[in-house]
Amino acid sequence: MQLPEGPVVFTFPTRVVFGDGVARQVGEELSRSGVARPLVVTDRGLVESGLFDRVFAGVRQAVLFDGVQSNPTEADCLAGLALFRARGCDGVIGFGGGSPIDAAKAIRLLATHPGELADYDVTRGGMGRITANLPPMLAIPTTAGTGSEVGRAALIQLPQTGRKSAILSPYLIPNVAICDPELTRDLSPSLTAGTGMDALSHATESYLSSTFHPPCDGIALEALRYIARGLESSVRDGRDAEARRAMMMGSLLGGMSLQKGLGIVHALSHALGAEGRVHHGTLNAILLPHALRYNRPAAESRMVDLGMQFGLGRSADSAGHLIVLYELLLNRLPLPKRLGEVDGLDAARIGQYAERATRDHCLRTNPRPASTAELEELLREAW
Repeated sequence: MQLPEGPVVFTFPTRVVFGDGVARQVGEELSRSGVARPLVVTDRGLVESGLFDRVFAGVRQAVLFDGVQSNPTEADCLAGLALFRARGCDGVIGFGGGSPIDAAKAIRLLATHPGELADYDVTRGGMGRITANLPPMLAIPTTAGTGSEVGRAALIQLPQTGRKSAILSPYLIPNVAICDPELTRDLSPSLTAGTGMDALSHATESYLSSTFHPPCDGIALEALRYIARGLESSVRDGRDAEARRAMMMGSLLGGMSLQKGLGIVHALSHALGAEGRVHHGTLNAILLPHALRYNRPAAESRMVDLGMQFGLGRSADSAGHLIVLYELLLNRLPLPKRLGEVDGLDAARIGQYAERATRDHCLRTNPRPASTAELEELLREAW
């Protein structure tokens, strides 16, 4: 990629605490951040599993909000905000997968910023309205996939936009990420696979994106190296501690690389998952080989670089080998292989999904421009 003549700015400000058992340090990290009464944003499943009690038993002043659903809505965030204010909270903890962590970011934003979440949609110029005036936030991921614990975006379904909208700012990056691989060991094989493929898609798309950001390029490649080491092993045996560590690190690095931008996979998966409870990582897994095939004319040399992280050599068809590898990986995982196998999707609405994807911020950094008609064709191929 050609070096730009003008200035560029890189930031990686998150404090990361990583390792088996580090979730036990949550009290110390709250004190370090000056938080006395945190709102813990999570979902009922984690509370019912006992994981919430296990992590927060020693945090006496924690206020629990477990009203976040998969693919969080504005209503979820407003309910959490009301509790934050009613109980006099002075900080936020996102505890769970990407949905609770994203919802925590949105609650944190509304705690100090006026208006509605739609006012901060990145496609409406919302990034410039977000300031550093935010309560402290900790993020504790319980899956290895989204990277939201070090990401600058909150993806929330908004009625005003009719789609999953991105609220994006460097100020939204959590102050502290506590990444404990032990918290992921009881995930089911299918959830391990779906979240793992989410991490894989982050590293892949960020490396291929059109944005100039060499630090993110290096981080994306390193993320793939860890994911290649841990994904299938952690699906096969959830108690494989080394595989779980590799996936947590791969997810973390993939989340850091997101600052470079994404592409067509995420534009389409946001459109497909805008209305229901369809798992985001599963959609990414299905779409990824088709997107690589579409982007190949504009990103062949970079696809070769990606293949090197999986042990593929350089040859005349190295990019094709990467596509086949991703297809084989999907076939080996306990996930749907086609969009038509995913509950909640309707083939009759392909045109609507494609049109919605054209308005998604991720499409802006795809290495190859895509029209509505081209997006429709890609969806048909994946159906």
